Amino acid sequence: MKFLLDDDLLESTNADFKKYYKGDIILNEGECSQYFHYLKEGELSVSNFTEKGKELLQHKVKSGQFFAEPAVLLNEPFPGNVEVSSAKVDIIKFKRQCLIDYLILHPEKLFQFTLSVAKKSLKKSQLLKQIVLFNPEDRILQQLENYKRENGCVDESVLIKLTRKEISQMTGLRIETVIRTIKKMEKEDKLKIVNGKIIF
Repeated sequence: MKFLLDDDLLESTNADFKKYYKGDIILNEGECSQYFHYLKEGELSVSNFTEKGKELLQHKVKSGQFFAEPAVLLNEPFPGNVEVSSAKVDIIKFKRQCLIDYLILHPEKLFQFTLSVAKKSLKKSQLLKQIVLFNPEDRILQQLENYKRENGCVDESVLIKLTRKEISQMTGLRIETVIRTIKKMEKEDKLKIVNGKIIF
């Protein structure tokens, strides 16, 4: 869910505008910050590494969203690494107390902010459920359906702009399992593959 910014919010909180480029790390797992971060333009990846060094992609952050805000709200360390995955990004930073004070004085914005945090929390619960309970095909289907929903294309076939590696990282499956399962799904007419790209 997008949290819409307006001039009053930006001016009242003395927001700071930053630009980063592909591969830049915005936040490191375990760090604390006194700033809320809002992605104005671009795309970010939020991930963790297992003890064996395998990367698990939690989710992608799209423009129009805050990221890592639960940790900032609670003044806790970040639970993951946030990296720039598009060519560049524009990020707006808000001092923690400035944004909290603004939201308290503007209940409609506070409600909008709360909804965005709640939606993210629900998505995390669904991800945990699919990793624990779903078989490989169901995990992949869930990710493809999430992708369509986030891009407003629920009722039509779309090109899924996720690599096999990204699907592997998002589902916790080995990349070989992802490739094998996707080929099986194609044979069963559950999706199409055109020039190596998934149409779902």
